[in-house]
Amino acid sequence: MRSIRVLVHLNNLALGGAQLNAVDIARTLRDRGHDPVLFAQGVDGPAPLVEVAAGHGLDVVVAGGPDTPHSEVRRRLRRLAAEHGSQLLHAWEVRAARNSYFGPGRYGRIPVVTTFYGIRMLRGLPRHQPLVLGLGALLGDGRAFGHRDVSLIEPPVNTATDAPGLVDGAAFRRQHGIGDEELLLAIVTRLVPALEKDAGAELTADAVRQLDDPRVRLVIVGSGPSLEPLRARAAAVNEALGRPAVLVPGQLADPRPAYQGADIVLGMGGSALRGLAFGKPVVVHGAAGYTAVHEPGPLVEPHASRCMYGFGDGSRAPEALAAQLRGLLDDPVRRAELGAWGREWVVGRFSLESVTGAFEELYARVLARPGRAVGWLKDLEQMTRYEFTKPTALRLLGR
Repeated sequence: MRSIRVLVHLNNLALGGAQLNAVDIARTLRDRGHDPVLFAQGVDGPAPLVEVAAGHGLDVVVAGGPDTPHSEVRRRLRRLAAEHGSQLLHAWEVRAARNSYFGPGRYGRIPVVTTFYGIRMLRGLPRHQPLVLGLGALLGDGRAFGHRDVSLIEPPVNTATDAPGLVDGAAFRRQHGIGDEELLLAIVTRLVPALEKDAGAELTADAVRQLDDPRVRLVIVGSGPSLEPLRARAAAVNEALGRPAVLVPGQLADPRPAYQGADIVLGMGGSALRGLAFGKPVVVHGAAGYTAVHEPGPLVEPHASRCMYGFGDGSRAPEALAAQLRGLLDDPVRRAELGAWGREWVVGRFSLESVTGAFEELYARVLARPGRAVGWLKDLEQMTRYEFTKPTALRLLGR
């Protein structure tokens, strides 16, 4: 395939799953002979994703700060596209899609592909430009929302670097005072209420309290708006149990030692997939108290189609998760069998090479497609409805 100059617009600079996916795919594209450049709006405070990208030999062009006006971010995006000679924009998530649509993609000058790896469909995305979803369960919703070109490309896992034995999990355990005889539960996540990831962490902390097992420790690695409330929850559990059962150390630029050091990983989405890649048994989190052990059987395809996510009925109590964990904690043979099976399953379905190849094929198809300006214009009224007040939208449309 001929080399493609692709401008990758990251949604933000946090160490979230979609951002890490975007960096991994850009690096793999580069290694396969393409020319990616990364762009993102700045944030307040440290931007660890910039360091992650630099570690892969990729630069991120950062535009302003979190309060920089949309118009200025888009102006800088257009300038970067011109300097780079970008042939295609790859926008990750909603804000990046809108910046690309009103920026370099204006009037279809440069084709735009949007990837949305969320767990629920959102409105406000261009409907006549290609949309990539990570959940098979959302394909119907995407078409119902009016999207004309919807593809499924499931989130990748770098199974070459996320693999057993490559990092020192024992050092991670020692750093946090976890003995060799103790059993470590690990959660690596962004602590964001809107995504219900903090709810899974809270539920697990409560389950550890229910277990009341002196062998069991829980480490929750991550940061976000819910960090301090979660630390307060952990302190309450620790006080009730009379020991430091739940630790919330914050974010790690490289969380792989946490996965490697764990006996069981809990989480959703890319975090759960990474746990499988490290050969660990995984308990999947979801909405309304959903938890389930990921194992061979009827839940495999539903978990895959929802990117390791599920929906509960709101009645799940910590006791239910505690029972699931107890079945794993008391059976080391089952943990080893699930770890080996999970590693094989994730390599066969979610490897970075296969996912990057699917994006390559999509890029080639989009670049060969004529009439991009028509699609841009068809979306104009819908996009301005989300971007401006109604009078402004009508004025832009000449009405």
